[in-house]
Amino acid sequence: MDNMNYQSFWKFIKLLHDNDLLQHVELIGSWCEYLYAQSGTLKGFDANIRTLDIDFLVKNMRRPTKKVSLSAIASQSGYTIDKDVLTGTTKIYTPDLMEIEFLIEQKGAAKEPILDTNIGVSAQALHHVSILKTYSMQIDMFGMSITVPTPESYTIHKIIINGQRGNKTEKDLRAIENILPYLDTEQMGVIIASLTKREKKIVEKYLEAH
Repeated sequence: MDNMNYQSFWKFIKLLHDNDLLQHVELIGSWCEYLYAQSGTLKGFDANIRTLDIDFLVKNMRRPTKKVSLSAIASQSGYTIDKDVLTGTTKIYTPDLMEIEFLIEQKGAAKEPILDTNIGVSAQALHHVSILKTYSMQIDMFGMSITVPTPESYTIHKIIINGQRGNKTEKDLRAIENILPYLDTEQMGVIIASLTKREKKIVEKYLEAH
């Protein structure tokens, strides 16, 4: 990973912070591993980031109460704003072509693939992300408080969705194997117990095999 990419990551985090939007999103995806390592959350863990994609989970589509436009704020700050031609989700590109995308929880039997949010981005609605919000934590760095999943919920979520990841399956499996030895087994058990039967079966099958 190029040093410029790390700088771009922090620059966007600061943009969210400075505009009071960081509290409304949760960082998910591989960049969480970078924060686990840098903050000392997982002592001895070494993150191996190999993606230019930064993913955020919008906590609540109706917050903040007064709508803002992150797309406009980012555009004014030199970012490129686009919409995914297949999904319609908002994509924000940094000058060094890192891709920032937004996801949101798909609740109940709803099938809307895209949901507009009060932070001014269209987010892809997905199932299986509730554990990322339920089991989350704050990482404080450089005067900013960033919400991320706990390492345990992050890993369990990766295991659950691994079969849906297409050409990213092998990369995710390596990431899971890399982080597993550093996790709290008791906390893993608590989260697994809260899963649906289908999710629990997927996780237990993986853990038995590894």
